[in-house]
Amino acid sequence: MTTAAQHPVLHVDVQHEGALQDAAHLRIAYREAGDPAAPVLLLLHALGESSLSWDPLLGDLAALGYRALAPDARGHGDSDRPGQYSYELLTADTLAFCAALGVTDVSGLAVVGHSMGAVTAALVTATLNASAPSNSTDTRTGPDTSTTAASAPGPVTRLVLEDATPTRPGGPRFEPFDEPDHPVPFDWPLVNALRAQRSDPDPAWWDDALRITAPVLVVAGGPSSNVDQAELADFTAGVAHGKLVEIRVGHMVHDEAPDEFLAVVTDFLRR
Repeated sequence: MTTAAQHPVLHVDVQHEGALQDAAHLRIAYREAGDPAAPVLLLLHALGESSLSWDPLLGDLAALGYRALAPDARGHGDSDRPGQYSYELLTADTLAFCAALGVTDVSGLAVVGHSMGAVTAALVTATLNASAPSNSTDTRTGPDTSTTAASAPGPVTRLVLEDATPTRPGGPRFEPFDEPDHPVPFDWPLVNALRAQRSDPDPAWWDDALRITAPVLVVAGGPSSNVDQAELADFTAGVAHGKLVEIRVGHMVHDEAPDEFLAVVTDFLRR
């Protein structure tokens, strides 16, 4: 769906601590809508996209009673292009972004992720929910985010995964792509770096994500999607409170069927 941008690009400087020294400082671009005092709805885009992909829905989602935040992932859009890319760094970036914008409400937040953003959303959720007080005896902390408990948001209260989940071991191989001979609106090295991780994922990604106890909505794109739809169904069945909805338009669900996607997500977030 092509439309003129409705929400301006903003910027925030984030800082990581501890082990993630290659990501110590990063300037992240983002778009925002809604009451700054409202609960946060975080929107994470797909590989090769940016916060612009969420822009047409940002106002409608904010109208549900949220502060809707859509960041550009590292290497994408107007965010910095540091040259280092991994799902662990994307997870750490997301937590640092929340900390920089004061998203530390103990009531938690809702997260929506598409494709690459869905994988990141699940890792963020597993990280936050494993470190929540109710799970204080659990030693799993997800990816090393080096984010202090004082600066981290509360546990994720709702999670929406659009046509992707964390990859489980033994899945399909993602062969590297040749670099295109034309400019692209993102840092090309991130593509094969992330594809390599999807080919050989950390087993903890799948296992920890299945331990998510927050309600999870998986929006599947149906048979025309390039994503393994059986894996989406297996993941939904494996989590404690999973729901699978199919919108048969392929992988770019919220682009191709924005009204239907919005209706499904609205119903889920209002429950």
